[in-house]
Amino acid sequence: MKKIKIFAIIGLIATISFLNSCGNKSKEHTEEAKKNIKEANKELKEATKDASEEIKTKATTDWQKFKLESEIEIAKLKKQSNDLKVKIEKISGKERERLNIQFSKLNQKIDEQQNKLDKKNAEIEKDISQINDSITINMEEFKSEFKHDNKELSDALKDFFKDNVK
Repeated sequence: MKKIKIFAIIGLIATISFLNSCGNKSKEHTEEAKKNIKEANKELKEATKDASEEIKTKATTDWQKFKLESEIEIAKLKKQSNDLKVKIEKISGKERERLNIQFSKLNQKIDEQQNKLDKKNAEIEKDISQINDSITINMEEFKSEFKHDNKELSDALKDFFKDNVK
């Protein structure tokens, strides 16, 4: 009976040792997995940051290009407007009054375009650190609308002296 107790105790010690060593291996695997997860999270954060910086840089560059092109377009509109002013000066009477009213409206629209561009630029510069997809989409919508409005103004200036009454 004493031998059975000794074998049982030895068996119990061996089982505890075996389970303990398995537990250590399991703990090692758990620790290694945690370490791998931390490294993966760090790499993901870095990749996200890099992508965000790339988006921000591209959006900033695109906006600056658009702004410059728009300012050039507005300058052209103002020059066309000044050329019209000279032509209007040569006309007399009621026709001159009518043309001056139209001319004032066109100049007001050009000024509104300039103000719209300045206002949007201020918003973009304020939010540049937070550029994301929604702001980029908003910028693209603004660009499209702004270009359309400038085209209409340009056409209106070109057609200024045409008689549109049928």
